[in-house]
Amino acid sequence: HPYIYKITFAIANESSALVIRPFSEKGTLKDLIYKAKPKDPFLKKYCNPKKIQGLELQQIKTYGRQILEVLKFLHEKGFPYGHLHSANVMLDGDTCKLLDLENSLLGLPSFYRSYFSQFRKIN
Repeated sequence: HPYIYKITFAIANESSALVIRPFSEKGTLKDLIYKAKPKDPFLKKYCNPKKIQGLELQQIKTYGRQILEVLKFLHEKGFPYGHLHSANVMLDGDTCKLLDLENSLLGLPSFYRSYFSQFRKIN
């Protein structure tokens, strides 16, 4: 799918998994929002709330549509994706591409699991 970030190499065994993707100079959607460089340390990138900027309306429309299209594609294929957040959306030019699709295959819980588990009716 054009909105899924490619994997260069992947391997798994009984106790671990390794996934390698190409490095992106532009970084993730979170890097764009925080005006951060992808190679900077985590604390330097994301712990200064003064640097946070919003997105342009056209960017929101474009990125939102691309993310919804890939989520629809995954849903139609019966593939669960519970790890949607700005750090899992890679920017490739003016295109958004989802990362970490393998998390559900590896049995990692959804990013939002702790929020959902608070409700009694949701298992």
